[in-house]
Amino acid sequence: MRYSTGMAKEKELASTLKDWEAVFRQGLLTFWTFVALDAEWHDVASLKTRVKQLTNGTYDPADQTLYRQLRRHLDVGLVEVRLENSPAGPPRKLYRLSRRGRQVLEQFAYRNIQPFSQPEVQNIIERTQT
Repeated sequence: MRYSTGMAKEKELASTLKDWEAVFRQGLLTFWTFVALDAEWHDVASLKTRVKQLTNGTYDPADQTLYRQLRRHLDVGLVEVRLENSPAGPPRKLYRLSRRGRQVLEQFAYRNIQPFSQPEVQNIIERTQT
């Protein structure tokens, strides 16, 4: 019985972690999108690939989610768009951060991401590597 109780607790822990990660990742999609758009122009397909790379494959956003997010950020001036001729079909839309978007990203990272470099957090990260 002890074995099955241990397995049940492991499953419960895995389920709790999965739920927490889902909420965490959803809240950070804008951050990872902005990081990707900070360095270069992306269409939705390459943006999706870059977000997946940046998050070590833990986040694979749906195209529709990215389209909605990009429209919302275009509307408030955080992202800009340009059209690029495509050899087959309509022009491709390419996106990148606007100057204002970069400012928001920098301030957000300083206020909300930089604290992850504190020794207490780094100790927790290092514990999982041993």
